[in-house]
Amino acid sequence: MAKQVKKVQTSRCFEFNYTPVLNLFDTDHVDLRVNYQDFVPFGDDNLLPRQLIKLAREVPVHRAILNSKTNYILGQGIQSSDPLTQRFIDFPNNHKEPFWYTIKKLVFDYLTFGNCYYELVSNHKRSFVFIYHQDGTRVRLHVDGKHALIHPAWDLYKGKNDKDLRVVSLFPEFSKGSDGLYHSIVQIKDYEPEFYYYGIPSYFAGIRNVIISGLTNIWNQTRLESSFATPGLLVVPGVNSDQEADELDALFQQYKGALSPRANEIIIQYLSDLGPGISSQEAKFISFNRDKEDNWTDLHKQAEISLITIHNWFRTLTPYSDDKSGFETSRILNEYEIAMATVINPVQEIFVQSLKTSLGDCGIDLKDFEFINEPPVSRINPMKYVWEARRDSGLDYDKNDPVQKLLVLQLKNIYPSSDTLQI
Repeated sequence: MAKQVKKVQTSRCFEFNYTPVLNLFDTDHVDLRVNYQDFVPFGDDNLLPRQLIKLAREVPVHRAILNSKTNYILGQGIQSSDPLTQRFIDFPNNHKEPFWYTIKKLVFDYLTFGNCYYELVSNHKRSFVFIYHQDGTRVRLHVDGKHALIHPAWDLYKGKNDKDLRVVSLFPEFSKGSDGLYHSIVQIKDYEPEFYYYGIPSYFAGIRNVIISGLTNIWNQTRLESSFATPGLLVVPGVNSDQEADELDALFQQYKGALSPRANEIIIQYLSDLGPGISSQEAKFISFNRDKEDNWTDLHKQAEISLITIHNWFRTLTPYSDDKSGFETSRILNEYEIAMATVINPVQEIFVQSLKTSLGDCGIDLKDFEFINEPPVSRINPMKYVWEARRDSGLDYDKNDPVQKLLVLQLKNIYPSSDTLQI
């Protein structure tokens, strides 16, 4: 008798075999829906964060923009001239995770989901505080607006008695955990009208462009896997018996397998002769592909270009660019300055104020706490001597060289060139 194997379902992180539907309720006010009594769903199936991170994993340009914005907002890290603040920056928690890396994860969540969460851990005297990032896909808000629910896999959620569920107070309240310490969750969210509990990512209005870019990538992959064979109908005359048809089937299958598992996906029709030596018609192939391939290519390019716009970002600051003008220092710096004023600094200020408020409540006064911002390229100060510019660039320099004793401005006047001076 065959041995019976009992399948045991254990706690696990969810697998990404989920097809995005990307549907939202018109609002997240829970009084409009009676099916949810302990948490506020995020998306019509409560799995919108999973859908968004799936797209971020599978659409290259979309992910490149998210990564680029995250890196520019984080800058070169964080710093403070205040010794106590710098001490906290160096040791923000007992995991010994650098504070800048915690903030990097928070910024990425904020840009991807429109929400990010960090957890404060302290004692009842608030004599110390640790700060930790909480994965935005795992957090939902309680209907009372005072607690956060943390679960590793919301598709496996079994209700309020689920052993994998953690319930933590939302800041400024703290709740005592099983470790005897006091915990609080801080939420940073992007504003969206009619949404009280959750924020919506800024690119959500153009989510269809993200999906189109992903679908055209899949189409290109399918074309490559099929060796760019065109689906259609192959008519083969002169096949007068089942045996001949079987032999041809085996032959076609052999060649199809040699190309790729999906190559030459065609329908084959065998036609017998009308009489001895009288063929019914000539062999021919009828293509099912009536659309021009260029339409797909144009659609793919347009979708990727549109992604930069819907992210409110800039082409020269993105690893992908459709421009053919090359590496233009002046344009990069100009767009970086605009990005600093319209995107980077505003988001940085949101995080600085949130951290100052929450940590200040625990006795950590963040003084002179700031992000280190540096442009991706730099202009040479025209009022420096050439030897100084070479020194600052890590090049060999000679203070006694007559040319290097000139100001950069003077050198530009002597050797007029392009926008960027090559010293």
